[in-house]
Amino acid sequence: MKESVRKEFLGFAGRVILIHTASYFLFGIIMSNLFDYRTLFRAEVIRNFMRPMDSPYVFFGPFLQPLRGLLFAVGLWPLRRAIFESKRGWLILWSIFVIFGILSPPAAAPSSLEGVIYTQLPLWYHLIGLPEITLQTLTFSLLLYWWEQARSGKASLQEVKPKGRWTLEAGKAAMIACLAYLGYAVGSILSALIARAKIDMEAAASDWRTQMMFVVAFVMNTVLIFFIARKWVRSEIALGYIFLLFWGVDTAVILLYQFIFLSPMPLLLAFLVGFFPAIIITGSMRLSYKT
Repeated sequence: MKESVRKEFLGFAGRVILIHTASYFLFGIIMSNLFDYRTLFRAEVIRNFMRPMDSPYVFFGPFLQPLRGLLFAVGLWPLRRAIFESKRGWLILWSIFVIFGILSPPAAAPSSLEGVIYTQLPLWYHLIGLPEITLQTLTFSLLLYWWEQARSGKASLQEVKPKGRWTLEAGKAAMIACLAYLGYAVGSILSALIARAKIDMEAAASDWRTQMMFVVAFVMNTVLIFFIARKWVRSEIALGYIFLLFWGVDTAVILLYQFIFLSPMPLLLAFLVGFFPAIIITGSMRLSYKT
C-alpha cells in the first residue's frame, strides 16, 4: 500500500471508529434504560440467549467497538466512492446496514427475517431491538457521510448557517466525549485493581450516583471540546497542552464528585482515572479538527 493511500485509509478508519463507537454508546445507554434491558434479559427464553447486564462479558463488550469500527472501515473502503460521492450516499450506506446487517444477515439473528422463523425468541424481542439498531446505523450513516463530504469540500462548514454549524460542532464534540467513556472504564478498572477493591458490576450499574459522575464528566468534556477544539487544534497549539487540560479537568471532576456525593478518592487513583479519557479526547480532537 502506497504511503498516501495508507494515510488516507488510516484517517478514514479513525473517523469510522470514532463515529461508530460514540453512536454505539449513545444509543446503547438511551435504549437500555428506555426499554429496561436489565429486566428484559432475565425474561424466560431470553435469559438462555442473552447474558445478564451484570455479566463481566457485557461490561467488556464496549471495548470491542473500536475493532468493529475498524472492520466497518475495511468493508467500506472499496465502496467509498460509490457512497460518499453520491447525493444520497447516506441512504445507500444505511440501506446496506438495514438490508444486509439487520433484516437479512447470513445468520438467523435477532430482528432478522430468518431470526423470526428459525429461532424460538418471541416476536416482541425481535421488534424491541429494532429502534436501537436502526437509529444507531442511521446516525452513523448520516454523520460519516457528512464528515466525508466536508473533507472533500462538498459540504464545508462555511456553507452551513451559523445555527446549523453550531449544531454540527456540538454533535462532533459529544461524539468525542462519548468515546472517552472507554477511557473512564479502563481507568476505573485499573484503580479498583490497584486499591484491591472488589468490582460489583450490578451495584455499579444500578447506582445512579455513580453513573451521574460520568454524566457530569461527559458534559464538561463536551463543553470544553466545543469551545476550544477548532481554535486550539487548528492554531497548532501543542497537543500536550490539550492533554494536560483534559487530564486536569477529568481528574478534578472525579475528585470533587467523589468527595461531595460518594466518598473521598485518593489523588493518585483519581489521576489514573482521568488519564485515559484525556488521551482519547486529545487523539480524537487531533483527528477530527485537523485542517
